[in-house]
Amino acid sequence: MKKPERFVQLVNSPRLLTVFSLAFLFVESGLYALFEKKNFFDSLWWALITATTVGYGDSYPNTTGGRFVAVSLVLGMILFLIPMITASIASKLIVNRDAFTHEEQEEMKLMLKEINRKLAEPKE
Repeated sequence: MKKPERFVQLVNSPRLLTVFSLAFLFVESGLYALFEKKNFFDSLWWALITATTVGYGDSYPNTTGGRFVAVSLVLGMILFLIPMITASIASKLIVNRDAFTHEEQEEMKLMLKEINRKLAEPKE
């Protein structure tokens, strides 16, 4: 499977998108805990609050590594995860359930070709 197809699959699958989002938060939490020498649950709290852009200010990075983690978390949420979640929800809302599938379209093309062929035959 090509890389763009994987990305499309991720965006179009609520389950994969949820797993990816949670994995992203847990990785960022772990890195924050490592750099800031905090326990994982405090780091998870920080990651959730920062990812939602609430930012209470009760916890913030003091180390350079922690600040890089914060920047990657915020940019990851703003540039990737939030747009992917929004696109996934929007695509579910605007999809045309009455549209023909690719297979149905191909079958109709064959039928039209057959009709045209029969119409073009000389009449007896």
